[in-house]
Amino acid sequence: MLNLKTITAADSEALSYIEGLYLQSFPPDERRPFDHIVAMLRREDSPFVMRLLCDDDRMVGFISCWEWPDMVYGEHFAVDPSTRGKGYGGEALRVLCGEINRPMVLEVECPGDEMSRRRIGFYQRSGFVLSTRPYVQPPYFDGAAPLPMYLMFYGAPLQPGSESFDGYFDSVRDRLHRCVYGVEPGKYV
Repeated sequence: MLNLKTITAADSEALSYIEGLYLQSFPPDERRPFDHIVAMLRREDSPFVMRLLCDDDRMVGFISCWEWPDMVYGEHFAVDPSTRGKGYGGEALRVLCGEINRPMVLEVECPGDEMSRRRIGFYQRSGFVLSTRPYVQPPYFDGAAPLPMYLMFYGAPLQPGSESFDGYFDSVRDRLHRCVYGVEPGKYV
């Protein structure tokens, strides 16, 4: 049975597993230095949360989130390559969305290749709605490139394409840029 275990900075075995999977799963421009992640986990007031995906005692993936009272941002999500195709990803999202009980947003690569199209399809099958409004992920560190992305929404109060969606999108984008990436809203529009 899949469960999502919240990880602390003291969980060295879990963090070692997560770091290896993180480095394997995301290209350098799409990840922050791992020591920054550990530092965020040490801060008591941080909205940053790391969850280990476990099938009984077996580690099968992770998801990192920023949790605020009104929404959650899923920053990184990876399933161990040795367990892909076994339904862990979809089950993890179902469990997480049920636990958080508030809107969630994700960044996804623009659908420029088969893998990015499959990833978007996976999130859509999990109940997320794609916004094709342009979005830029600010760089994680000096020397990294800003990346064109799309946002996907789960349980959002407004749906992409609705008349009043633009204001909601702007507020989400600005929060991500300010709180997650540490840049002034409007710098990457």
